[in-house]
Order: sequence, then C-alpha cells, then structure tokens
Amino acid sequence: MKYRIAVALVALLLGSVASMVNAAESKAVQTMAGILLHLQHYPTDADKQSLKQIIEDKSATKDERTVAQALMDVQHTVAAADKPKLEAIVKSDKASSSVKTLAEIILKLSHMPSESDKEKLKALAS
Repeated sequence: MKYRIAVALVALLLGSVASMVNAAESKAVQTMAGILLHLQHYPTDADKQSLKQIIEDKSATKDERTVAQALMDVQHTVAAADKPKLEAIVKSDKASSSVKTLAEIILKLSHMPSESDKEKLKALAS
C-alpha cells in the first residue's frame, strides 16, 4: 500500500513539473510555436498580426522579437537577411533554449516544419 501511494505521489510530482516547464514558456514563444506548427509556406495574415504584436511588445526579449520578424518574413524558407540573425541566436549562450529551438526550425524550414520539428513545436506551444 505504501508503495502504491509513493508511486502515485511521484507520478503527480512529475506531472506538476512538466506543467511548470510548459508554463515557463513565454506567451511569445507559445504563439510562434503555434504559428510554425500550422505553417503552410508562409504565415497567414492573422499570423502576421500576432507576430507584429510580438515585435512591438516591449516585454518580449530581443531574441523573441528577432525570431518573430524572421517568421513574419518567411516565404517557403527563411529570408536571406534573417538567416545570420537566427544563426547568431542559435550560437548565443544567452538565448533561451526555446528561442534557439524556434530559430533552428526556421533556419531549416522548407515550406513547412518537419515531423520531428512539429513534435518540438507541440511541446513549446502547450
């Protein structure tokens, strides 16, 4: 009986930790992950409005605003002007892992994210 209670408590604790990790993602990261998850060649007009809000949001990090701009500029692949900016984010020690993940996905984007990238995006979007 004690064993079952211990197992139940561990499961509950792990579930809580997983929820806190997802809750730690910023609204900007969650929004961009959601946009990328459903991207078909380029962002929709509604997606671009959401990205514009991130770009203008002073509470968003510089890296988040850079990724939002790069995502807004996507036309099947990353724009040439945005590529070095995203590469700098990927190499940065200061960028968050979630923003690095978004930058990496956009850099290798070809019309839409790969299936493995979609799994990463689902984790960031929730």
